[in-house]
Amino acid sequence: MTPRIDLPRPCDDDLRWRFDCRDAQAVIEVRLAVRDDLDVIDGIEVDSFTADRFARENLRRMLAARKTLFLLARIGGEPAGYLALAFRRGSAISRIYSIAVAPQHRGVGVAQAMLGAAIDLTARRGGARIRLEVRKSNTKAITVYQRAGFHLRGTREAYYEDGEAALLFEAEAPHRSGER
Repeated sequence: MTPRIDLPRPCDDDLRWRFDCRDAQAVIEVRLAVRDDLDVIDGIEVDSFTADRFARENLRRMLAARKTLFLLARIGGEPAGYLALAFRRGSAISRIYSIAVAPQHRGVGVAQAMLGAAIDLTARRGGARIRLEVRKSNTKAITVYQRAGFHLRGTREAYYEDGEAALLFEAEAPHRSGER
């Protein structure tokens, strides 16, 4: 029997994770984003992508619908990154739609922290696996995903608007005893 993922509920807004920065001088705090975080998420999106970027209105709709959860990372209270994680009713697989780290916080473990939180959240929702696509040429991101436990599962040719292929990665979302 395939585990069922419950769709996110607004009462989950208090869920938080804490991770040490690579330089051990600060803590990365990751929490579920709320509608009021739209400006922060949109700002990180604009600073991070020139192509394949979510329009602000799409981000607003996704935040409101709550089928896609947004994780927001902060270091010292300053926005450091976001991750969009989609759940589909009846599926044991969640999907990372987007992950972005603010330029001034790259290289300190923000992406790793958000990926760890996304894997944990997937497991808490009853999911078994988590997937994402990445540009074949994005070797830095590929390295980050592999460090977080993602494994190459396939290729999607001409996936992006410019015709570049995407690599499909997947990670297990292990359930811990006593948790759901």
